[in-house]
Amino acid sequence: MIARMSGRNHTEPQDQSNARNAPAQTSTEPHKTEDTPEEAEEQAEAGNMDRTRIAIPCVGQANLDASVSPHFGRCDSYAIVTLEEGKVKTVESLSNANHSDCTSPVRTLSESGVGLMLVTGMGMRPYLALKQLGIEVRYGVNETVLDAVESYLRNETLPMEEDRLCGCNSES
Repeated sequence: MIARMSGRNHTEPQDQSNARNAPAQTSTEPHKTEDTPEEAEEQAEAGNMDRTRIAIPCVGQANLDASVSPHFGRCDSYAIVTLEEGKVKTVESLSNANHSDCTSPVRTLSESGVGLMLVTGMGMRPYLALKQLGIEVRYGVNETVLDAVESYLRNETLPMEEDRLCGCNSES
């Protein structure tokens, strides 16, 4: 099939200028195409799935057996645990080496899709940055990453409040 065009080159400077100045068009309506029965079933299952990405500061390399670091900004790495329907699906490790300030790990965690941070302690600046990005912060974890996740699943963690924050002014 041959597409018929107007004969005008659509990459001419005038078109580029108009495109640059035009307001972005967005739609809240999803574009729906026909799915195969298998795709429809997978999407239905995914839509019902309770999925949470949790970050936990670790001593050493992050994994389920890693010790929880007592301080958010001074940890070696972050375990990013993906829960699906209340079960651990994946565990990823994110290094905390070479961050430029106490909010740079916060940005990285947000970009990784983290929605919940489980901590033992943290300072005011990263706490406020996490809250500003919509990441929930909870405390009451210790021992290992797996212990922290299980405490969260048993509703044994508590929402972090400003009066529980460390008085660290030099957190990096």
